[in-house]
Amino acid sequence: MKTTYKKIIAIVAAIVVIFGLGFFFTHQQSASAADNNGRTTITFWHSMNGPNEKVLEGLVDQFNKSQTKYTVKPIYAGSYELSIMKYANTVGSNVSPDLIQSDQANQSMMIGLNSTVPVQKFIDRDHYDLSQLYPGVTAAYKINGKLASMPFNSSSSVMYYNQSLFKKYGIPDLPLSPTYSDVTKAAVALTQKSKGAVKGMTMQIYGWLPEELVANQNSLVVNHDNGRQAMATSATLNSPEMVKSMNWLQDVIKQNAFQNFGTGSAAANNQSAAFLAQKVGIFMQSSAMLGQLQTNAKFKYGVTFTPHPDGTKANGVAIGGASLWITKDKPTAVQEGAWQFMKYLMTPKSQATWQLGTGYFAVNQKANQVKSLADAIKKNPALAVPIEQLNQGHINAATAGAFFSNIQEERQNVELAMQQIYGGADVKKALDEAEADTNTAISKTNSVSGNLLDYKR
Repeated sequence: MKTTYKKIIAIVAAIVVIFGLGFFFTHQQSASAADNNGRTTITFWHSMNGPNEKVLEGLVDQFNKSQTKYTVKPIYAGSYELSIMKYANTVGSNVSPDLIQSDQANQSMMIGLNSTVPVQKFIDRDHYDLSQLYPGVTAAYKINGKLASMPFNSSSSVMYYNQSLFKKYGIPDLPLSPTYSDVTKAAVALTQKSKGAVKGMTMQIYGWLPEELVANQNSLVVNHDNGRQAMATSATLNSPEMVKSMNWLQDVIKQNAFQNFGTGSAAANNQSAAFLAQKVGIFMQSSAMLGQLQTNAKFKYGVTFTPHPDGTKANGVAIGGASLWITKDKPTAVQEGAWQFMKYLMTPKSQATWQLGTGYFAVNQKANQVKSLADAIKKNPALAVPIEQLNQGHINAATAGAFFSNIQEERQNVELAMQQIYGGADVKKALDEAEADTNTAISKTNSVSGNLLDYKR
């Protein structure tokens, strides 16, 4: 049954790509032909929709008006997963994008496609000051010490809580860097004092979140320094640190202070809705949620660092979000235009605009000196918490994040384990199964693929 389901998904995905590419071929050919007053056109595939797309289009428009050499054409290519499928099917053709946004989880696939030029080439040529960007962010996108792509929309995991409900029920605010017991105590108290009207906490079944929990304990997802020292050959999903994290969540569930919304986009939406409706008091999610909360929350909320086990010092968390890649089989002028656009997006002013409009944190360290962002942080200090967490964290293999081809399968396996654990299954057994399935996938992939760390193009 499992194999049949995967085949159906693959067939549906292929159909989507075929029909989607038909649209993109037509759209991009017209875009490439449009050369405004001698300008070089840069086609830019992205995965931002809704309000975030409007902010991105505003930045593109500002760049186009700021100079006369290039015109960037932004094209929404669908979700990260759909976009990279389209990209893989157009590599080497005249309809592939000149610039593409791809998420961190697909970094290994982008490297494996051998279709991009490392931005380090332009950084070295121009002596671009990379130190203006947070080192904890750029570390996630470096291969063999060289920056493969330019970080753009960056986020990290944080914990949100309803300060108004905490005050109402006489519960102290969470510390900036809470321990597991800090969160458990607050969640249980909130559930009990509200007589069950509010569930203390939730955590979506989402494979990225456990990765963040173990990173904060300086623990890895795969061997060989998270696949960054040498090609990963096995996963470490049943590590003491992962077991500790899952035991913590199961303990909160056993105390009836946890609401399980399940997995997938519906779970994420229901989780957010429950928090905004003040039915759940605490949840852990991407810092990019800050934009939504700032717009929709009708109560006072707090933001903390990702929690860590009692007796274990917080190590810091890995970066989420996405980066920008330059396609290598493009004319020199096109690559140059893509690079100039990247630099424009990295300026303090652009990054301040991006954070204020989307909730992703600015990756340029000087962005918080821009008056608009500085004023916003002064009004709502929670906006600065993700950066504080980044600055206090260590730069090491754990916080750089896992780099290997099977990360999507690993996350699916962890999500299956979480479903079992949330249902009361033995934590160690569930994680053992997730690790075994992930190791099988890694072994199969490594037997037919090259070494991703040979990225020297």
